[in-house]
Amino acid sequence: MKRWTYAILVLLLIPVQTTWLQAIGMHAVKPDLALLLIYFTGFYAGELKGFMIGGLTGALMDFFSGGPFGLQIATKATAGLLSGLLGRFFLNATGALTMGLVLLLSLLTGTLGYFFHELVVGEIPFTEAFRWTLLPEALYNSILGGAVFWVVIRRLPIKQPWSEDASFPMNPD
Repeated sequence: MKRWTYAILVLLLIPVQTTWLQAIGMHAVKPDLALLLIYFTGFYAGELKGFMIGGLTGALMDFFSGGPFGLQIATKATAGLLSGLLGRFFLNATGALTMGLVLLLSLLTGTLGYFFHELVVGEIPFTEAFRWTLLPEALYNSILGGAVFWVVIRRLPIKQPWSEDASFPMNPD
């Protein structure tokens, strides 16, 4: 995608994430559209673009949230980098793979966020946070990520930049 397309997506994502998703959230659990954008960017465009989009999205989320600055930058940039690396490892994505990877990334970013919040505020035991917020949000993100893959991504002619020159198993000839 072009740079301006990424910029528009990121700039539109922040207001949608903070306003409209409150309506479809269940209690304190709402989907993380930023994580899905970062995952798909990293997986299909590479770890550098995933890292950059993750860092930019995290910075905007930190800036507009009013909370401690840096948490979203760190977690979203890490998610973009990891999804790009996973995209190199798994050349052919499926809906089930997407759901599993989004689940893992969501649990990772949620757990990192929990421990940062615990250092600053220190209110909720981890088992309670995991049971009532982290796991349901990760499942919500996973289902939404699978739906986005099945409805949108698999219909688009997207090729990973490294998939054309890769042959597996590697042929030494």
